[in-house]
Amino acid sequence: MAKQVLICDDSAMARKQLARSLPADWDAEVHFAVDGRDALAQLDRGHFDLLFLDLNMPNLDGYGVLAELKSWARAPDVLVVSADIQPLAYRKVMDLGALNFLKKPIAADTLKAELVQFDLYQCGELQRQRGSAVQMDDALREICNIAMGQAADNMAKVLGAFIELPVPKLRRLKASEMEMLLAESFHDDSLKVISQGFIGSGIAGEALLLFEQSCYQSMGRLMGISQVDSDEARLEVQMDTANLLFASFLNGLSQQLHIPFCQSHPVVLSGVPACQLRGETLAVEISYRLTEQQILCDLLLFFPQDSLSRLEHNLQYLLE
Repeated sequence: MAKQVLICDDSAMARKQLARSLPADWDAEVHFAVDGRDALAQLDRGHFDLLFLDLNMPNLDGYGVLAELKSWARAPDVLVVSADIQPLAYRKVMDLGALNFLKKPIAADTLKAELVQFDLYQCGELQRQRGSAVQMDDALREICNIAMGQAADNMAKVLGAFIELPVPKLRRLKASEMEMLLAESFHDDSLKVISQGFIGSGIAGEALLLFEQSCYQSMGRLMGISQVDSDEARLEVQMDTANLLFASFLNGLSQQLHIPFCQSHPVVLSGVPACQLRGETLAVEISYRLTEQQILCDLLLFFPQDSLSRLEHNLQYLLE
């Protein structure tokens, strides 16, 4: 009898990639859920043997699903597949009863080995439901999600703290909307916006880091900087954070797009980047939160209109 399998991820591209990586000779029937609540509803209506579960999702995340399933008498086996690869994330999901934690994106041979290891693989024919069409913004959101997880992992190791990750937000902005988005930061002399440009194979962009004023003291302590009362000390904290986040995030993006990026040195920005004043800009917003330390910093990624066609071309192979 075919294994009943549910893939739960808010990204249509992630669902498609995972389903495509499953063994074609696996006797299984694959279904899809778009978030944690959808997954629990489907699990409640019918029998499933295995759940592939993402962690960072709207409505109900993977941690919430695992916590709910602990009380179920006939809960499926769960393999977590996530971009959040922090050691604490691994420990949390294992404590909640997951079979294992797999890093996005997962290779087909690794996935088959996991199925064999947990006695879930049996020869037959794989059957898939038709998944949702993958939009270009969804594809970009997912590769940013993976790069975000890599950056958070590096940051967590340096700071010795767990970082809560959101679902990245995408917006298409006109120049006036760009100015409104950044206006508060540029009009407050006590706040600094750190910028780093990057370019490669016809794709150019800019990464910005914004700090809330209340974050400097806590972040400084984690970095071993005891006094952050001066402008110079606060700038040092933010520059160190920018160097940490930008390098790992852009490296993760580069690997997935198969494009080496040349990166400028981080600088303090005094106004809206000039390259964003022409046409439409694609903005990716990511908030890194350290709840216990009351730290929130925002990473903004901007792709100007001139880069969008090449970016979409490079993403296309992920959608085929």
